[in-house]
Amino acid sequence: MPACRAFFLFSNMGTKSEQIIKKATAELIGSREKDLRFLRVEEYFRMIDRSDAFSATCQTCKNHLSETEIMNSTIRRVIDHPGNERRQYDRLIDEMSKHQRKEHGFYPPFYFNYLYSFYGIVGGTAAGAVVWLPFSSLSAWYFLVPAISFGLLAGQLIGGKKDARIRANNKIL
Repeated sequence: MPACRAFFLFSNMGTKSEQIIKKATAELIGSREKDLRFLRVEEYFRMIDRSDAFSATCQTCKNHLSETEIMNSTIRRVIDHPGNERRQYDRLIDEMSKHQRKEHGFYPPFYFNYLYSFYGIVGGTAAGAVVWLPFSSLSAWYFLVPAISFGLLAGQLIGGKKDARIRANNKIL
């Protein structure tokens, strides 16, 4: 079961996060693995651990940590039944993720690769269109396809380097 396995993956577990995760893990015993993956329980546990690590210096992390304690009372209903509790759980994970990304520098896997690839495609399309304008009698594909391809490749390279730095610094969300 991922919830139990995720509990043992953390090395810097403070006492508060350890208690929260133990309680949630006990509540989730018997849940389907598919549901736990769909609802990002392992990610939820990682964010609880990080919130505990930063709670001494960050008031938002401290607030998130107290919210997770409240969420533990309904975690079984969140997994088993859609509804208001599940929306609150999703909102909490999204808030924690956004805060971890903005304030503490944690990013999802391949975040910059996807972001810069998109920017590369947009930039390549714009560059191809600008180069094509003087030669408008020719087909636009002669200019757009290589420019888009080059922009995508540049975005992949730049984003890949930045993602590699994030992985090396162990800042994956």
